[in-house]
This record gives sequence, C-alpha cells and structure tokens, in this order.
Amino acid sequence: MQVASQPLFQPTSFLQQQKQKQEEETEKLSSGQRINSAADDPAGFAIAQRLTSQINQSNQLYANEVYNQSVAGIESSGLANTGQSVMQLNELVLQSGNGAYSSDDIAALQGEIDEIVEGLDSAQALGLDQIDLVGKSLDDNLQILSDAQDQVLSDLTDLGAQINGSTAYQSQLNSAMINQSAARSRILDTDYAASSSGLANADVLLQAAAKMKQEKEEQEAKAVNGILG
Repeated sequence: MQVASQPLFQPTSFLQQQKQKQEEETEKLSSGQRINSAADDPAGFAIAQRLTSQINQSNQLYANEVYNQSVAGIESSGLANTGQSVMQLNELVLQSGNGAYSSDDIAALQGEIDEIVEGLDSAQALGLDQIDLVGKSLDDNLQILSDAQDQVLSDLTDLGAQINGSTAYQSQLNSAMINQSAARSRILDTDYAASSSGLANADVLLQAAAKMKQEKEEQEAKAVNGILG
C-alpha cells in the first residue's frame, strides 16, 4: 500500500507566515511601538499599562501641587501687602504721639487709620480694628501693631516653607514622570534597526516564498497535464 507523503515544506503556509511578519514589522515602524496590543507581548503590554497609570497619577498630583502652590503664592502676596499696611499704621500711631498734634490732628490720623483698616480683610483677626488713638495709650496701640506684625511674619514664614516644600515635591513628581515615561518607552518603543532589518528579511523571504509557490503550482500543473496525456 502506497502512503501519501506530506511535504515538510509548504510554500503557501510559509508565504502566509511571511506576509504576517511583514505586516507586523510594518505596523511597528508606522506606529513607533513594538507593542501595539496585548497579543504582541502580553507581559510587556501589562507593564506598559501599569506605567501609564502611574504616569497619569503623577501628572495629576503634579497639577494639584502647582495649583496649591499658586494659591499659597497669592496668599503670600496678600500677607506681604498686609505687612506693608501694618507698617503704615505703625507710622501713623507714632505720629499721634507727637505732643504738637491737636485733637483735630489726632482725629484726622484716626480717620486715616480707620480707612486702612477697613481695606484689610484680616484686620479683625489681627486686632487692627482695636487701634484707638483717643481711647488707648500710645504703647497699647503699638503693642497691637507689634502683635499683628509678628502674626503676619509667622504666616509668611509658614507659607514660604509650604511653597518651598511644594517646589521640592513638584521636582520629585517630575523626576518620577520622566523615569516612568522612559521605562515605558523602553518597553513599547520600536527598535527601528531591528524592525527595519526584520522587515527587509521578511520581504526577501516573502518574495522567495511567492516564487516557490508559483514553481510548485507550475510543477503540479505539468504533472496533471502529463497524466491527462
């Protein structure tokens, strides 16, 4: 009994393999990524997805920190302006201690003080609304201003530390994003030299497979014609 032998090499199957290889290398070169789906590299794809999630998280934290620092900067600027107002108030209170000032002069100075105090949102919290050139002694009024100045300086110091800490944290987040992006690129990005070489090799083998398929078909056609006479 004659047993039909199965050829070890099938040009058609090989041709399909090379076409697939050619398409894969072309996609890598076109997209710039060697992993375009989980099918390309399941483990690499999963790691890249995790890194992408970490990058997005770091980016959001960075954006939040920039916003918080901006708010702190605005508060710091406002406190600095308050500090300037406290210094103006201090000068007016010192002027009131001049023995040459009449009661009308004192009233005019109190009017200036009241106008400055009304323009400060934090005046009540700092006790500046308690300045009274008539009802309080010079020393009492100066103490109010000294306490207010100390509070402003303390708040400015705290905000300065917060802004500096925020700057350092932003730097850490930025470094983390750079490292995470680099790690993801090493996994995803196409090795252009390898892919170009792979594509060229696939092209050569594809041409060879097409030629072998054509020759096989021609041989089979001759064999059939020989049988049919």
